[in-house]
Amino acid sequence: MMNNIDNEELMTNVAITVTETALKNAWSGIKKFFNDLSVKDDIRYRTAYERYLTNTKSKNSKIKTIIYRSIPKDIYSFYICIGVLFNGKTIDTGNINNLLALGNKFIITGTGGIGKSILFKHLFLNTIEETTFIPVLLELRSFNIYDLKDISIYEAIYKSLYDNGFELSEEYFEYSMKEGAYIIFFDGYDEVNRDKTDKITSEIKALCEKYNDNKYFMSSRPSDEFIGWNDFNELKSLKLNKEQALNLIKKIEFDESVKDIFYKELSNSLYDKYISFASNPLLLNIMLLTFQKHASIPEKLNDFYDEAFVTLFNVHDATKDSYVRDIRTGLGCEDFKLIFSYICFKSYFKSEFQFSESKIREYIQNAKNKFDKFNFRIEDYLDDLTQSVCMLVKEGFEYRFSHRSFQEYFAAWYTCKLVDDTQAKLLHRWIEESSSVLYDSYFTMLYDLQSEKVNKIIICPILEDVKKLYMEYGYSLQFLQKLFSGVKLRKGTSHENYSLSLTIKDKYLCRALMLNNKLNNYPYGTTKDDKAYDFFCKCENYLNKEKNENYSRHIIELEFDKVLCIISEDELLDNLSWIKNQIEFAIEVLEKNNTGNIGRKRKVASILEEL
Repeated sequence: MMNNIDNEELMTNVAITVTETALKNAWSGIKKFFNDLSVKDDIRYRTAYERYLTNTKSKNSKIKTIIYRSIPKDIYSFYICIGVLFNGKTIDTGNINNLLALGNKFIITGTGGIGKSILFKHLFLNTIEETTFIPVLLELRSFNIYDLKDISIYEAIYKSLYDNGFELSEEYFEYSMKEGAYIIFFDGYDEVNRDKTDKITSEIKALCEKYNDNKYFMSSRPSDEFIGWNDFNELKSLKLNKEQALNLIKKIEFDESVKDIFYKELSNSLYDKYISFASNPLLLNIMLLTFQKHASIPEKLNDFYDEAFVTLFNVHDATKDSYVRDIRTGLGCEDFKLIFSYICFKSYFKSEFQFSESKIREYIQNAKNKFDKFNFRIEDYLDDLTQSVCMLVKEGFEYRFSHRSFQEYFAAWYTCKLVDDTQAKLLHRWIEESSSVLYDSYFTMLYDLQSEKVNKIIICPILEDVKKLYMEYGYSLQFLQKLFSGVKLRKGTSHENYSLSLTIKDKYLCRALMLNNKLNNYPYGTTKDDKAYDFFCKCENYLNKEKNENYSRHIIELEFDKVLCIISEDELLDNLSWIKNQIEFAIEVLEKNNTGNIGRKRKVASILEEL
């Protein structure tokens, strides 16, 4: 059983384009998915499909970035192909066939800024070049503006084909879906508004079940919601290794003198010193921008984002050394930041990441009302956000954050301005309601900004409830049953890659435990043993004897009462001894931060002793 997988990441330097030959030959590869075409239909659909590929290639081969803010750049002029982790092995994503060899359905997870969306654009283009399937890319956030009753993934796929030139009859579309003609990419599951998530989930699962012969890819930040997606292989996006990071900087078009110095510094020391920034493509871009201005990089994540904002607020046009972008509102940097942080705070806790123009104007108006000492026009502030400070990007009629990590940082920054009682009420409810608390950067950034307060008013009050249960039941099955409903075992490629985890029952307490581990740097061990492997084999043998085939070949989920039919309670507790260590670590954190109430009549000197 491995707690940490340390793999050498692949360095893939992608330098391919979708050739005209691939476009012209594409129809011959996919016509087998269409039944009994007449000569006339064959010619018509070939022309339509070539038009579809030309249109979608144009849309997906160029993007704007934090560096290329004005003019979209061809992705292969700067893209470094990230690897993905599957069963302890690193998979090269340079060729989509490497992934298709693993199965038909995939969830690719990764933290913000790691490059999931650009990876999907690459895989879309690579599908045309390397396969005989029809690629379709849907950005799931586009469904946020729909009413629930109007959401249909099937119709969205058909509309995407039709609107981009592949004007299939509904009959042929249905037939080709049944025949498995498509590779369908669902980008940004984590950007779906919470009130739409259940609908989108059911739509995707139903589509995959009905049209099972197609290939499906979905991208998202990590989430415990994917535990129930048993038909999907979950692949983890890998970070940039040092060689990849250097290659990315080499490819970026930027002030050559600044880039040369930064490249050398990155190679000599910056990558190793700031690996959490330099291994993330978005943050590496921001590092370059901040280095241009200050020739240094802030140590902490929150300082890094704050400096990045200041840099972007005061950014010089790289082609005109004396030109400074005009801030139309006339607001100073700190005042502009306060307004923006309020917008980020409100939208983050409403799980809104994309906005219509009326919605973003409403957020700006609310912020203006909140801080009525500032006098500015809404249209000027919106223009500054998109054109001058580049915190928002406009795509069609919709606005989105240039990256969600900015929203999370400024939401955390504004949270620090709330009084303790309000923070506690808000965040305790957020931990209970939101599955993203463990995977977003919000809590990490909030902890960096006010670590002692997060421990004392957010984490520790919940850990008190965990401690009470532990003091009452000790490390026992009864205790585990209060927090968890059973166990989950995952098959690996070797004994060391098998894993054993617990299925969460009490989300509130379990999320607080995991947050405590994450924020207070729980010292995970690196012990490797065969416990998970032995446990998996025993469960597999038992289920086979029971002729129970309702489990995946790679994943076994069992409730505690079923587990006790396989092993004894003592053996179960021994297999789960790591959770005992985590509970005891949580109690240590609790006791360390439990300073008691400060009495009203005590002297300043004695109060200071405790602070």
